[in-house]
Amino acid sequence: MRFFLTPPFIFLCISYFSFFNSLIQAQQASALSEAVETLPEVTVVASPEQPPSSSLPKASTTTSVYGPDLSLIDIPRDVLVVSKEQLKTVMLQSVNDLIAFSPSVNPTQATGNVVSEPVVRGLPATVFRNGMLVGFSSGGNWGPLLNVNADDSLDLVTGQVSLVYGPQEFAGGYLNELTKQPFFDRLHADAYYTMGMYGSNFWNLDVGGPIKKDKLAYRLDYFGQEGYGPFNYYNGSYLNRQCGYLALSWKPMEAVRIDWNGEIDWNSFLPYAGINRPTQSLIDSGLYQSGSWIGYYTPPVSPSAPFGQFHPGRGTPPPGFGYAIDWGPLVPISSRTNLFDTPLDFTKQLYAVSQAITTVQLTEDLSLVNNSLFEFYQANSAQPVPDPTWVVMPYGYNVEDRLELLFTEEQSGKACWQNVDVGLAFRFLTDLEYSGSWHPTSNQANLIQPLTQAQASAIVPYALAISPAYNNPFLTDLPIPGYPQEFFNVDNFASTQCNFYEISPFLQDILHIGEKFNLFLGGRLDAYFVNAQPPSGTPAELLYPFTAYEATSMSALLPQLTISPTYRPFPWMNCYATYYFGQTTAQSIFGSFAPEFTSTYYHQTQSLYEVGTKFNLLNDTFFLGLSAYAQTGFIPAFVLPGGTTPTVSATVEGIQLQGNYQPTRRFWASFGFNYMQGYENWTNTNGVGPTTFTPYSATVAAIYGLPVSTIVSLAPGIYPFIGFPKEYGNLMVSYKFDWGLGISLWAIAQGGQFLSYDYSVRAPAWYTLNASIFYTFSNWELRIWFYNFTDNHYWIAGAPGFTPARTANLEYAAFQMPFWVQAMIRYSF
Repeated sequence: MRFFLTPPFIFLCISYFSFFNSLIQAQQASALSEAVETLPEVTVVASPEQPPSSSLPKASTTTSVYGPDLSLIDIPRDVLVVSKEQLKTVMLQSVNDLIAFSPSVNPTQATGNVVSEPVVRGLPATVFRNGMLVGFSSGGNWGPLLNVNADDSLDLVTGQVSLVYGPQEFAGGYLNELTKQPFFDRLHADAYYTMGMYGSNFWNLDVGGPIKKDKLAYRLDYFGQEGYGPFNYYNGSYLNRQCGYLALSWKPMEAVRIDWNGEIDWNSFLPYAGINRPTQSLIDSGLYQSGSWIGYYTPPVSPSAPFGQFHPGRGTPPPGFGYAIDWGPLVPISSRTNLFDTPLDFTKQLYAVSQAITTVQLTEDLSLVNNSLFEFYQANSAQPVPDPTWVVMPYGYNVEDRLELLFTEEQSGKACWQNVDVGLAFRFLTDLEYSGSWHPTSNQANLIQPLTQAQASAIVPYALAISPAYNNPFLTDLPIPGYPQEFFNVDNFASTQCNFYEISPFLQDILHIGEKFNLFLGGRLDAYFVNAQPPSGTPAELLYPFTAYEATSMSALLPQLTISPTYRPFPWMNCYATYYFGQTTAQSIFGSFAPEFTSTYYHQTQSLYEVGTKFNLLNDTFFLGLSAYAQTGFIPAFVLPGGTTPTVSATVEGIQLQGNYQPTRRFWASFGFNYMQGYENWTNTNGVGPTTFTPYSATVAAIYGLPVSTIVSLAPGIYPFIGFPKEYGNLMVSYKFDWGLGISLWAIAQGGQFLSYDYSVRAPAWYTLNASIFYTFSNWELRIWFYNFTDNHYWIAGAPGFTPARTANLEYAAFQMPFWVQAMIRYSF
């Protein structure tokens, strides 16, 4: 039996809380009246005047995302603090929505996957929860969906992850969730309900207050969701969520504070997978290349059959030989068409997390902080139609702890002082992962007809996998234990049963020399101890000694170093340079390690070079930052079961401008522009270039009668990122009148992007204009959002340049949301 909190029930709860709060206050007043003659004399201190309710939030000028509390202008990175009010401005619900605030963020479809991390500077941005890693995500995909309703604010930092938090992957930045904290002053309650086009509805109840005055307080949040515009707009897609969050804060003594938070999320959804057979006619005119699947090809038996032997009917071709299509005319197709429009496809997630942070103030300058986190994650993503793909995690447990000593020296007229953060981090993870996906993907399906099981390629048994046509036992589709009609493959750098320990000492020192010069120094050493084995259900004939596939044990030491000098020629200007060098690891689907990983995949070298200047102008009302950067590292590559190249080196470089301006309490504006380029380096990969599922578009295949969904390795060389625009821009302005009415406008723009390595099919540049109108009175707020109100139609590639799914970008392209509206009513006290 499932229990849902409905909006009327939420508002009823609010009413009861309000009633009991009034009753408690009345009782306290009565008690005060009785005791008035015995009260001692007290000194009354005036509190600072609170800003009027018509004020817009002041942009934050400090953050602790780099360790100690620092001014944003002093941090040698681009740091964006997104407040609770700003999150509400755009109704942020997914990591893609962060594009409204930062030109470093580029939205991605990640077709068929779950976008669990934002894409920053063309690379995944690792997610942290109050400074601790949110595990079970790899390359921005597959991890638990973000529940922003549990957050008070978000910190978005560009560049490699700080050495205090600890890097996990080649990342273009990192996102730190600052979760909701309890209220010690009085009872607070807030509830909202939204409704919108395409059946998207959310509701939220947020309650908190003191349990024991000045000692113990709580915060409780519940969030429910039925649909979300980007999901429900497309045929067959949906998103349903139930999320519960609880936080407790305890101050047993003046120098000690313990903060605990816990969350349980249940997510059930079907993501949008786009439209297959993308052509320039589809992108420009909405015309789909029709044609029915009539057979498949096996390897050629003579020079007269260069595309192999044709076999009529349903089947799965060996890698490289593809499907045959009886091509038809170009026909109009609805933008709501979805390659996953079938009840057989689904994704389910169960995520639970518990975090405790203990802070002990040892002296005025010295504090001890212990941050511990426990996660449980269970996920099942089934996509049998049209391409047989399954990603299953029956269980995953992640335990982390970081003990750190923070020394914050007072300046007190000194010529030199410092902030030191030294500590030891520990992590243990154990999980079981199944990944089944090697079949050529989706172009055999004809979306002019309803999708059925008949449009899925056939499962490959062991006898067929070892036949002369396939000659690869690891292409066998193996049943996943406990998951009927779901299958996996092994020796694919993804399926694994793994546990590992990680021990990481670290040191960060910020040396202040006079009023103008700072030197940021940091070092960390990650020691990994890994045991990985073939997952349960792997048949004996695929294991050692019958094949080379066997369990492995690995230990690795991964160093990271960073140095950042900063110089303030004027109080309102800071110049900085940052250098980072370090190593991280390759990862399986859910961020663990596969048994086929060799030492190379545990030592992936990365570097970051960045220079920038920050300005604080016009009496602290105008902040501006300009930076140039270059990052090198390794990104995932597509690999067949039994293959050998899961990563390839890559470089991302660019320049960025970002600023915000708030001259009055009524008006606020932010803007940014980023120009980026990304490259894959396939010059030192043993004569192998990038893999592509189809080396030509559906237009070319239809003209020449070529097979589709073939797997081909291109020539070695340097390839610009595909599915990756070079230009990004954003602008947001907000104004609020004294009498409660306000309006926010924001624009997002992005350059064009090529879909595949032949650089022929291109999604052109696009922009959207969006608005939010709101009115507040008493304890109520009404708000309405207008997204893409010019109804601009635009497309993006099915997968961005850093993910292995980019190899299938000529298999699908993703139409983006047209105009849609969402409205909200909120009550709080």
